[in-house]
Amino acid sequence: MTETTNRTRGEFIFGLVFFVSVVIGVWSTAADIRRWLFDEDKIPVSGLVVQGELEYVKTDEIRQVLAVNPQTNNFFKLDVNQLQKAVEELPWVYQSSVRKRWPALLYVYVVEQTPCALWGDDRLLSIRGAIFKAPRDRLKKPLVQLSGPDDMAGMIWDQYQQFERVLALNGYHVTSVHMTNRHSWEIKLASGLKLILGRNEMLVKLQQFIDVYPQLENREMIDYIDLRYDTGVAVSWKQQEGSGDDQNPRQKSDSRT
Repeated sequence: MTETTNRTRGEFIFGLVFFVSVVIGVWSTAADIRRWLFDEDKIPVSGLVVQGELEYVKTDEIRQVLAVNPQTNNFFKLDVNQLQKAVEELPWVYQSSVRKRWPALLYVYVVEQTPCALWGDDRLLSIRGAIFKAPRDRLKKPLVQLSGPDDMAGMIWDQYQQFERVLALNGYHVTSVHMTNRHSWEIKLASGLKLILGRNEMLVKLQQFIDVYPQLENREMIDYIDLRYDTGVAVSWKQQEGSGDDQNPRQKSDSRT
């Protein structure tokens, strides 16, 4: 009886020691794996996949963002939110999304800024109505030049489209639109001719220009046409070469619509 009891007790102690040893071993192994996973030199980001319709953003720019981020040395420690903000600081990036994918890949989805117009001296206007600054040398096609108060950018874009629709029906095209600080409108045509419309009834004044302009002589010598008058238009002529400074280039045309 005593021998049986001692054997049972020995088996119990052996089993308990074995169990504790297993637990300790598992815990130690888990700790080692954790240290290995989070060791900065163990698993760096090994690949980058850039997705999205890219016309202006260069993949190398995104790679450079990764290169200067020390967290890319460890795939598991990498903060995707921080990296996403860094990507969105690139001038041509409107929005981005960064995702990790095992074993050590980063997927970066990019939504670009889409410019619809030049804005002021060195900025751009996006189709979303936002003004942003980015290298203009990446533009793929000529854009209309817009300028005016920044908070009126959306309105100026809408007004340009309206001007262009009316004038294009008659063979003219707008290359620039400017709103002054007093909300007066000025536009320039592809021919270089400038039209001053004032603040009210711009479409009526455009129609006045369409009616009157073909009747004017020496149209290639016109600098600008002032359409702010009720009964006619004022025409400013280009200064001819060799003319004296005392010659007044501004004349009025009393053409009636």
